[in-house]
Amino acid sequence: MKIEQLEYVLEVAKSGAISKASENLHVTQSAVSQSITALEKELGVVLFHRARTGTLPTIQGKKVIQKAVEILLKVEELREEIKEDSKDVQGKLTFASIPIYMPYLLEPLAAFKADYPNVEIEIMEQETHEIINDITRFELDIGLITLHDGLKDKMENLDFQLLNKGEMKVFAHKDSAISVNDSIEPQALINETIVMYDGDYVKWFVQNFIAEFGSLQILFTSNNTDVIKKAVIQNMAITFSPELYKEGDTLLVNQNAIKKMNILNHQPVHIAFGFVYPNKKTPSLLARKFMKYIESAMSPN
Repeated sequence: MKIEQLEYVLEVAKSGAISKASENLHVTQSAVSQSITALEKELGVVLFHRARTGTLPTIQGKKVIQKAVEILLKVEELREEIKEDSKDVQGKLTFASIPIYMPYLLEPLAAFKADYPNVEIEIMEQETHEIINDITRFELDIGLITLHDGLKDKMENLDFQLLNKGEMKVFAHKDSAISVNDSIEPQALINETIVMYDGDYVKWFVQNFIAEFGSLQILFTSNNTDVIKKAVIQNMAITFSPELYKEGDTLLVNQNAIKKMNILNHQPVHIAFGFVYPNKKTPSLLARKFMKYIESAMSPN
């Protein structure tokens, strides 16, 4: 059994045809066909049903394909580990983050690039649903998202690595009428002017809140957190935000002007922040290393 035989098997399974696999692998069709036939003879099983409509794996073939994925991932990990301490390490890493976390990526990115100057990194700013879709299609290596209960049905083929978690809170100016207590009833928010972060998790929270308690007076939505902070500091409106970030990096950045409150008689909305990646593809060594740099930079103080 040779590594290239397993690579050919996976490419045929992925493309659905030997002709397409040979094109993708830049080898002849006969080379792919002969290699797979030799492997079938060695294992004593038929791996694919060959027909004019395509090449489909048999039951035994599916078992071999699953093991081939695991073996090739281990081989790639070994190759990377051998060269991981070298400044000559090369490769490409595609990464996406929701907008609110982009400012936190500069420090770990600079440190990672200093240690691995020859690694090409492409970082994109996307919303959570876009990141999940691209991860599912294997168009991204890893993503940085905020996970909530509304996304559970979209996470079937994905793994999530938790970095931090919190609950949705209300933030208001300390001199506002609703800031008398440390907690607030949902009904008391109905007549308040709201500014909200334009993110999937806040939209999901607000939609569920409205469905249960009634409409809210939303002044504006924005993905500019500074604008939202200023609106609250100037007592123009209140906002919702989870406690997910490092101390001093949320709306609590101006603790003398802003008060945080719990929402009473409302099911706690748990928000989780972390990495997402395909559960059928272990992140590469470079991806795991970059995740460690981010984890170190974003860990709570």
